[in-house]
Amino acid sequence: MKLASLAAVIALGLSTSACVIIDADDSQPNIAVSAQGSDRPLEALRGARVDGADLVVRVSSNGCTQQEDFSVETQRRDGLTSFSFVRKRPDNCKALMPEGLELRYPLDAFGVERGGKIRLRNPLVRP
Repeated sequence: MKLASLAAVIALGLSTSACVIIDADDSQPNIAVSAQGSDRPLEALRGARVDGADLVVRVSSNGCTQQEDFSVETQRRDGLTSFSFVRKRPDNCKALMPEGLELRYPLDAFGVERGGKIRLRNPLVRP
């Protein structure tokens, strides 16, 4: 009797279980936002912060990404400077860099004074 009850409970548990599959192999987010007046998509950023007098952005990298691979477009309006980062050259290397790469841009090079307001137009993605 106990064996039949145990078998019924196991069979019921197996018949009501579900399976979830997460495709974690897709390292490039499916996001495409174009810069104003450009057909090139804005780079999806993994993070951004102001560190002292620098704007630091974290981008995806396969090992060959350099700061020169990006163009930085700015717009100033009413004391606010908007930044757009566009990748000029793809990174076709094969290194494993799950954290991406941090790129540092001095804000004063873009005319932003210390304490000035800035905005990023790029989409942010979670790693």
